Amino acid sequence: MPMPISANQPPDPDDPRFIRGIYNYCDRWCDRCEFSHRCYSFARNERYFGDDPEARDSSNKKFWDTLGRIFTDIQASLQRAAESDGVSLDAHALAVATAHEKHVERRARARGLRESKSAMSYALMVDEWFNNELRQPLAHVRELGRQVEAGTVRVAEAKGELVRLNDCVEVLRWYQHFIFVKLGRAFSSLVEEEEYGLPTDADSGAQSSSDSNGSAKTALVAIDRSISAWAAMREMFPDKTDCILELLVHLGRLMHGVENKFPRARAFQRPGFDE
Repeated sequence: MPMPISANQPPDPDDPRFIRGIYNYCDRWCDRCEFSHRCYSFARNERYFGDDPEARDSSNKKFWDTLGRIFTDIQASLQRAAESDGVSLDAHALAVATAHEKHVERRARARGLRESKSAMSYALMVDEWFNNELRQPLAHVRELGRQVEAGTVRVAEAKGELVRLNDCVEVLRWYQHFIFVKLGRAFSSLVEEEEYGLPTDADSGAQSSSDSNGSAKTALVAIDRSISAWAAMREMFPDKTDCILELLVHLGRLMHGVENKFPRARAFQRPGFDE
């Protein structure tokens, strides 16, 4: 049986409790993840941040001190891995790597221009909706309270409706910018795979196990969940059907655009989640 992870003992990435690579294709929503106890990244962050609220507050100095220690440890790990593999990390090598990264970024932006613009537009549309329509959910909450007091709605029923509303809002806000970020990684990985001659969706007999497909699938899952949340909001606020439909149509087009660029993404098996 593996030893428990303590605050003074870094987690072992080879510990069998961890699902290898699960954190590469997750949505970073650890509070809702059923696999957080099997995630090395989660265990590592718990080791650094622990239960100290100050260490988790980005406005607190302790948070940035903790983050600095994480970066220092990661840098040391990369240095050890590079030395083990005989890879040089001198100034020239880093300059070459930086130039290559910029080259990849330029190509990735060009390859995913339409989808990236669409994802960014969606994020702005969500802000606009909540800025303009926030009074609608608040009025809904107040109305539920009045109905409970009047005895026309049971407390359990009102609580269920509030939980549903809160869940929709949390989902929409969590994935609002996540889609754009994950698509950026998907297109960068696609360009990298092409640069190094790895199989891509454009190749005959290409595999669906590439990082570009995994990242694209993660973005698609976020889109799917956002669509479901907006559909539920439409049911709760039928008088806002027109503006919600605009968001649903936008997300639908984005989803089809991503699926066209990454036709094998849906088949990708994310470690843990799809196994």
